[in-house]
Amino acid sequence: MSPKSVIIRRDQDKPWVFWHRYWSEKVGDWVSGPYIDRKKIMTTLCAKAGVKYFRYHALRHFGASMLDHDKVPIGTVQRILGHENRLTTEIYLHSIGDGERAAVNCLDQSFGEFSHTESHTK
Repeated sequence: MSPKSVIIRRDQDKPWVFWHRYWSEKVGDWVSGPYIDRKKIMTTLCAKAGVKYFRYHALRHFGASMLDHDKVPIGTVQRILGHENRLTTEIYLHSIGDGERAAVNCLDQSFGEFSHTESHTK
């Protein structure tokens, strides 16, 4: 399974990347919605992936650096990150150093070569 096939299988009707179905006492029915407690979802995801716990913010930096690497306009990155001020986005992107950029380049090349997820999804 390649990373692209994961994206294709994502439920396009859901506006969230990380969502779950849960019983809502308020509504009295099953509803779908985003995870509210980010620490809880990251703890669960890291445990399932067998990796050391890391914070959600690292994913924001990774995503922003990927968008920057692919020359996505800074205004678009700003809206995705939810920054009100463009300067905040510029500072955010400039805080990504050469080491992070090199790592992203390495990941970008590796994603096209093989998929480590196939052995973990059976």
